[in-house]
Amino acid sequence: MKDTKLIYTLKTFTKDDLKLFEKFVASPFFNKGRNYLPLLAELRKFHPEYENEILTYEYIYKKLYPGRKFNKQVMWNQVSEFEKLATEFLLQTGLKNNRVERFIILFNELSKRHLYKQVSKEIERIDKYNNTVGLGKEHFHNKWIIEGNKVEYWSSLVGRQDKSLDAMIKCTEYLIISLLAELSISVSDLQIMKNMYDVESEIESPIEFVKSLDLKKLIDTAKENNHKLAPVMNFYYNKIMCCLDENDENYFFEMKNFFDENSDSFDTTEQKNTIISLANYCAHKMRLGNSKFLKQLFEINKFRLAKELDTYGGNRIQKSLYYQIIRNALSLGEIEWTENFVKEYTSKLIKEQQKTMSSLAWGLIYYARKEYENSLQSVNKVEFIDLRDKLHVRILTAKTYYELSKSELLFYYIDSSKHFIGNNTAIESNTKEAYLKFFNYLNRLLIFKENPDSIKLNELHEDIEMDKALRKRHKEWLLEKVDEL
Repeated sequence: MKDTKLIYTLKTFTKDDLKLFEKFVASPFFNKGRNYLPLLAELRKFHPEYENEILTYEYIYKKLYPGRKFNKQVMWNQVSEFEKLATEFLLQTGLKNNRVERFIILFNELSKRHLYKQVSKEIERIDKYNNTVGLGKEHFHNKWIIEGNKVEYWSSLVGRQDKSLDAMIKCTEYLIISLLAELSISVSDLQIMKNMYDVESEIESPIEFVKSLDLKKLIDTAKENNHKLAPVMNFYYNKIMCCLDENDENYFFEMKNFFDENSDSFDTTEQKNTIISLANYCAHKMRLGNSKFLKQLFEINKFRLAKELDTYGGNRIQKSLYYQIIRNALSLGEIEWTENFVKEYTSKLIKEQQKTMSSLAWGLIYYARKEYENSLQSVNKVEFIDLRDKLHVRILTAKTYYELSKSELLFYYIDSSKHFIGNNTAIESNTKEAYLKFFNYLNRLLIFKENPDSIKLNELHEDIEMDKALRKRHKEWLLEKVDEL
C-alpha cells in the first residue's frame, strides 16, 4: 500500500493541508455521499513518512472493518476513489490560489447566466489584482486574457462593439508582449540544451522559426510610436537575441543594464529567469575564452544570492548552480568568499547531494589554497551523482596528481580518463573533444616535465594557445604549467 498513488500524494501534504483535506473529505458535495473520514483518520497516523511496515491493505482493512474477513477488492476500490478525492482537493486548492483561472471559469459561468453586472464586477477585480503582479510572463499573459474577456463582454454580452475597440487593441498588444516573454524563456532553454548536450540538429527547426520573425522591426515600431511598454518589449528582444546572436555582446549588456535598473518591477519568476539567462550567457562566453565575463558572472551570482533568487521548492539550491558559483568565485581568487558560501549553502542542497557536493567543493578550495593532499582526500569522498561529477573529479584529480608529482599514477590516470571519456556516448561532442584534448595536452606536459625540452615545450605552449576547443579554465591551467617548466 505504501507504493500507491494515494500515499505518494499524502506524503506531500503539510499538517495544514491535512486539516483542510479533512474538511474537504467531509463535504457531501465532493465525497458523493461516501464517508472517507475513517480511512483518512487511520492513514494520517502514519503522516508524514508513511514508511511503517504495518501500513498494508490488511492492516487498514482490519481497523476499518474489525471482525470481518479481509476483502482486497474493497480496499482497492476505496483507496482508488480516495486517491481521486485527494487529486480533486489539489485541483480545488490550485484554483483557489490561481485567481486568473478562477476568473476565466467564473466569467464563463456568469456569462451563460446573463449576469452582466457580476461579470463587470469580476473584470474590475481581476484587473485590479493583476496590476499588483510584477512584470513578467504571468502579468502579460493575464492582461491578454483580461482584455480578451473585456472584448467578449462588450461585443457579445452587452452588444456594444464600439466600446470593445480599446480592449481589442490592448488584447492584441498584450498577446505580442506575452509571446515575446514566452519566446525569451523557450529560446533560452533551447540554447541551454544545445550547450549542454549534442542536440543542435533537434533544435534547429524551432530556432530557425524564431529567427524568421522580424522582431527588430516590431521593437523599432514600438519605439517609434512611443508605446509605454516599448522598453519592456526591447528587454525581451535583447533576451531572445542573446541566444540567437551570441557574438553581439550589446544584446547582453543592454538587457543586463535594463534589468539592473528595473529588477524590482519584475515578478520573482521573471527575475529568476533573467538571472539564469544572464548567467548562462556569461558561462558560455567563458567557455569560449572570454575572461571578462568571469567578473560579470560573479556579480550576477552575488545579486541572485542577495535577492534569494537562487532557490526553488523548499528553499533548496540546485546542484549545478552550487558548483557553478564555487568554480566562478575560485577562478577570481575569492577563496574566503567561497568558503563562506559552502558553509552557508551546502545545507540547501537536497540531502542526498550534500556530502558529495561538499566534498567536491572543499576539494576545489583546498586545491586553490595549494593544499593538494587535503584536496585529494576530499575528492576521494565524492560519491558520483551524475556524469558531470565524474568529469569534474577527473580533471581535479589529474591536476592534483600533477602538483604532487605523482607522475606514474598520473600517466595511468590520463589513459583511463581518455578511455572513459572517449567511450562514453552520453557525453556531448563538444565536451568530449574539450576534455580529451585536455588529457592529451596533459600527457605531453607530463612527458616534458620528466624530460625537459625547451623547443618542444614552446611548441606545446603554441598548440595550447591556438586551440579553440579547449575550455578556458583548462587552457589557462595548462599554459601556467608549461610556463613553470
